[in-house]
Amino acid sequence: GYKLPRREDYLAGGRWARQSYYDAIYQVSENILTDAEPYMAVKGHIQKVRHSTQNDLISRPKEFELIGKQVDMSTSAVSVLDKVTKAKASIATADKLGAIAMQYLLKRKRTAKISSSDVCQKAIKSYREAFDACSALLEMDPLAFQSHWFKAFWRRNYDALMVYSVYENVINDVDSVRDWLDELKGGSERKQRKAQGRNNPFLSVFNNTPEDEVEAIYQEKNVGESTGLDILPLFDVTDETIKMKLESGRGSTFFLRSEKRSEQELLEAIIEVLFYDEAERIVLLEDPLVRLLIPNPPGKYKFTIVSAMGIVTEGRRGRELSAAFARLKIRRGVDTIRADTGTARSFEYNASKIEEAINEAVNIYKKPYGMLGYSQGCANILMAESSLLSGSPAQQKLLCTDNCKLVSRQLLFSAANGSMHGEASNTKAQKLIVMCEDALKYNQGYFSRAFISSTLDFLNGMMDSAPVQRFFGGAHSMLPDGVKAFWREAQHLPNVPTCVLRGVLEEHTTPESLEMTCSLLTKQSGSALHDSQVHVYDAVGHPIYTKNRNGKILEACDMGGSIQRTHHWSPLEEEVDFLRTTRDENMCTFDCAKDRHVFPWVDVNARFGVIRYEDHD
Repeated sequence: GYKLPRREDYLAGGRWARQSYYDAIYQVSENILTDAEPYMAVKGHIQKVRHSTQNDLISRPKEFELIGKQVDMSTSAVSVLDKVTKAKASIATADKLGAIAMQYLLKRKRTAKISSSDVCQKAIKSYREAFDACSALLEMDPLAFQSHWFKAFWRRNYDALMVYSVYENVINDVDSVRDWLDELKGGSERKQRKAQGRNNPFLSVFNNTPEDEVEAIYQEKNVGESTGLDILPLFDVTDETIKMKLESGRGSTFFLRSEKRSEQELLEAIIEVLFYDEAERIVLLEDPLVRLLIPNPPGKYKFTIVSAMGIVTEGRRGRELSAAFARLKIRRGVDTIRADTGTARSFEYNASKIEEAINEAVNIYKKPYGMLGYSQGCANILMAESSLLSGSPAQQKLLCTDNCKLVSRQLLFSAANGSMHGEASNTKAQKLIVMCEDALKYNQGYFSRAFISSTLDFLNGMMDSAPVQRFFGGAHSMLPDGVKAFWREAQHLPNVPTCVLRGVLEEHTTPESLEMTCSLLTKQSGSALHDSQVHVYDAVGHPIYTKNRNGKILEACDMGGSIQRTHHWSPLEEEVDFLRTTRDENMCTFDCAKDRHVFPWVDVNARFGVIRYEDHD
């Protein structure tokens, strides 16, 4: 057993007056919890329905199980291998035709709508045949998407649809996407000019004219150190909005004049400003799937979204991504149900609210559904899935009924692996409490023992109150111990693909209200590859620090996604109006393309038959 410290011994005149009572009680608490961990693990294990043990083999795509085996030609196994062969051949054929189409595109980059040419349409038709071949394989083998070649093709399509979603927003002038992209482009160009020692902000405006030609015109017209405004007529720049941008010296005007840009010029600019990693940008620029801008066929999807937002949320009354959900409803007939999760509440509480939302989705819409989580909501939806899978037959039915089952997951800036903020804040809070204790001890001689006891009782009562305990319960989910306990006992479906969206902050993509948070995380972790809340290597669709059978299942389901130049609050808009500064408005920090958080995920699942069309036989 452990001897609990007495508070009187740590007050003035006590035996341990020079030591910290909080440190002593905290150490005892840690020892008790450490000793109780085996018991808690066993308790958590036996309270759940277990569909497998840690030593059981993990289900794999039938392709892996059948290769090299002698198979009876009359069995369905041969059909699976035939469909695998056909899908691979279809992808290879489509890529060959895509390479030819891409050469054609690059020679005619300035042509307005070049992807409608016969060469490109032939490649697009071939890619659609590859999509159908992959869909037919998935219908026969639900785990086929875990194969490396299938996962790579899925990832290419997800990134291509991401680019297409933003491109479509630009063409249709949705929300303030053009201004946002111009600010991203302006920020990138400022960095380049600074690195090259070329600081003329007006060079970024003449996007159709090489900078060398612009400087030649400067010299020819004897402009010298002109501000740039007096030579705008030379480039047919008369628009007042563009002039205002030039006068501000902040952003580009490339996307503002999208009507004057060709299809491929816009596409290249979107890739350049949207994606963070240079290697990924090169891959995207060289991929025919991206260049051809292939949309999904029109029609309504047989699909419902259950969403769960971050650690600070209004639950069902929240407005996160509301405009994107509304556009998805109009175009694809997809309904969204918001789970009534709470701010800084525990895994178990939020999971129960998500379970209620799932039950509502199944009973009202009677369609397959997907779960979308944002930040801490990612951990909550994974907890909800695990609770249902580990629960009663009625709960398991919510996940696995053919016409109303879980078919996909989307994790936006996932905090399911915890955050360095949680661990660092926990350490800082302990130090702060000890410092306050030392400061109060100095004044104990000036007050009576009765007053001191009353004050301490009041503080203890406040810390033991329900709101404070709920807050600590929610904050515990950000700590390594809380995340470890969750991942240790979790169970998830192996036939549900997971898409992710990750981001990295840069100077021109950082909201002013996140500057300190961003700097803190960089200092605390020693890495700047984060979105101000979570690191890119943590914001994935599977556990990083817990290695077990379920972790391997989720890793096989994680389809990935290219890292974007964005911040953690990218899905938010109205919710952060009270934090929006003048600089944020000028840089369009919160005016980003909201559709890209939802549309590519839904469309890529529909492309491979995971989500069906309403009129599908």
